[in-house]
Amino acid sequence: GSLAGHLDHDIDGAVYKISALAARESLGSSSRAPRWAIAHKFPIQAAVTTIQGVEVQVGRTGALTPVAVLEPVDIGGVSVSRASLHNFVYAAQLLCPDIDGQGTAHVRRGTRVVVGRAGDVIPQVLRLVQTDANSTGIAEGNDDNEFISLLPPPTCPACGSRTIFDPSDRAAVKKTADADKVESANENASSLSIVAEQRAGQVLRCSAPHLLCPPRAVGALNHAFSRPGLDVPGLSESRLQQLVDEGLIHVPADLFRVVAGDLEPIASLPGWGVKSSEKLASAAQEVASNGISLSRFIYSLGIRHIGVHTSKLIATAYGTASAFLADVEAAPKACVTNVTTDDATIPFQVLNGDDGVKGIGPIMIESLVSFSDNEALVQAAKDLSGVITVLDEPTAERSVPSTSGRSDSGQFDGLTIVFTGAIPGMSRADAQQAAITLGAKNTPGSISRSTDLVVEGAKGGKKALKAKEMGIRVIKADGFLQIVNGHSA
Repeated sequence: GSLAGHLDHDIDGAVYKISALAARESLGSSSRAPRWAIAHKFPIQAAVTTIQGVEVQVGRTGALTPVAVLEPVDIGGVSVSRASLHNFVYAAQLLCPDIDGQGTAHVRRGTRVVVGRAGDVIPQVLRLVQTDANSTGIAEGNDDNEFISLLPPPTCPACGSRTIFDPSDRAAVKKTADADKVESANENASSLSIVAEQRAGQVLRCSAPHLLCPPRAVGALNHAFSRPGLDVPGLSESRLQQLVDEGLIHVPADLFRVVAGDLEPIASLPGWGVKSSEKLASAAQEVASNGISLSRFIYSLGIRHIGVHTSKLIATAYGTASAFLADVEAAPKACVTNVTTDDATIPFQVLNGDDGVKGIGPIMIESLVSFSDNEALVQAAKDLSGVITVLDEPTAERSVPSTSGRSDSGQFDGLTIVFTGAIPGMSRADAQQAAITLGAKNTPGSISRSTDLVVEGAKGGKKALKAKEMGIRVIKADGFLQIVNGHSA
């Protein structure tokens, strides 16, 4: 860390790696990162400034985060005027350490604080500078111009829906059987200290569906149309914002309906034009007709805690969109009638039964149940499945019928296949899906001892060389395409 300031470029840490290739192979990788490397972040740079206000920011997942508005201060060559306070309980404990349960939590405008940049990137308030002038803590009937409230808002500032504390985000507090998932944030919050012990570690969220809360809607749509999801190119967040503002789309299915009709409303938007609107229509129609895998469909729904890897696990467990959506619709009723230990009343029994699915935990099941509880989200999922083709996912228990484009005895049955380089005419996701279609067990991003085959495309890099050194079979992209095209012929 001492050399960081003498380099020609900025760095915020270092990565320690094991050099021995044999040791790397033995350690392998998780679904997110290699186990043979670890990151070390340097201590953050900090400065002292004053708080001028607190705003509430609504994130893509619906989390309401208090953000401190600061007197601008230079930290590492960057002017910082806003910094995260993480959550409302943390903010009160940080800025009002003398809370005693009497009155309402406030902090005096102009309070001095230490601000740092986590990883030399994200500004955050680190601690209070204790001075007599700060006068933080409890205040009753104070002038709003002099004091800033730190109480969690009872409603979402963006859409006006109720705010709730989400028990699934609790890190240190044991859950209770009667966790009040729908309790309004202000029902017992006349004093922040009353709820501080119970709420520590919880995140305050907007209770509205993510597609129905304006700041979250664009993020949710961007997530749905991203490459791991529906993969519709040409839709940046700014363009999605235009489509939402014009009332053209509200849920993902709307896009496919809009581009099937008159494109003039899109072409007339600033920065679009006829050519851009036609390109969007062509890309969306191609996705709708060619179809997407069930795992990408599930990922596109934006269910909390359900990422790319988990979506594949769920898709493999269900196999078809109809089976998955049937369980989504049945989950609320199962939760109501589950008064015994009878498996028939367990929501998402395929994932949550006696055997379960490795990698699917209780928090993910809770997220699926929460999703299924919201009729608007369930209807949006059903609408999407109605306007695009959702391809079946091979499962361990059954062979996929040939009518869905899959072979009962695929060319790659049970193989672990790694791709490197560009495959002509295919995106990486499409190539991986084609391999799964022909029976591949999985398609990880890195080579390990469990790798059976490497497909080498243009500019394949070191993976092909490493595979040959390890004695793993390597085929060219042309050979892979011949197998794929031969199967589809």
